[in-house]
Amino acid sequence: METKEARADATAEERHRLRSAVYAVAREARRLAAALDAEAAKPEYDQPAWWDRARPESGRPGAPYTRAALGLLEAAQEAVAIAVTADRTAGRPWAEIGEALGVSADTAARRYRPGDR
Repeated sequence: METKEARADATAEERHRLRSAVYAVAREARRLAAALDAEAAKPEYDQPAWWDRARPESGRPGAPYTRAALGLLEAAQEAVAIAVTADRTAGRPWAEIGEALGVSADTAARRYRPGDR
C-alpha cells in the first residue's frame, strides 16, 4: 500500500513535470507571438503569407501560420497529458478528470492511461 509520503513525493514530481511542460507552452507561445510581431512591422509583400508558398520540389510545405501554431498545440497537448498524470498521481478519479476534459471517465482513461499513449 502506498504511503502518504510516497504519494506526496510522486505528486510533487509530477507538478515539477507539469511546470516544465507549461513553460514549454509559454516558450512556444512567445516564439510565435514574437514572429508575428516582427512580421507585422514589415510591409505586406515581405510577410510569409505572401511569399512562403508550398514548394514540393524543395520539400518545403506551405501554410506558415498553421505550421507555426502546431508547435504551440503540440506543447499544450503534452502539458494536458502531464496534468492528467499529475491529477491521477494525486489520487483524482478518472470521472473527475473526464469531467474537466469534457469527456467520459472511460474516454479520459483510454486517452491518458500510462502505456496507452
